[in-house]
Amino acid sequence: MIEHPKLARLLGRLARFALVGVGATLVHAGVLAILVSGLSMRPSQATVVGFLAAVNVSYFGHYYLTYQSREPHTKAAVRFVMIAFIGAAANWLIFAVISDAMGINYWVAFAATIVIVPVIVFILLGRYSFRSRE
Repeated sequence: MIEHPKLARLLGRLARFALVGVGATLVHAGVLAILVSGLSMRPSQATVVGFLAAVNVSYFGHYYLTYQSREPHTKAAVRFVMIAFIGAAANWLIFAVISDAMGINYWVAFAATIVIVPVIVFILLGRYSFRSRE
């Protein structure tokens, strides 16, 4: 049992963030696979579409579950979109380098994005987009 209340809250938030992230990642991966395999879209383009498709899952999941925000949607959503744009840009850059420039399979690029981008997004969301009830 964790005795330190701040650490316990942080670990709980990280667990909720991961849960929401898995849902958003599944949406992203599904769209990516359909666009690349089914429609022959470039992976660096398809990942942006997949990322944007996952935004609703991510926003509402993080608003209600991860951060239990009380911010009005008009404020939180604007901040979230700005942070999502940063995440999408990082996502695209990783794909452009790994898949397009280096010629490595796009699933390797996807694996890199699902490790790197969530760390950036977690920090930015907690500081700028949502105010927690905790």
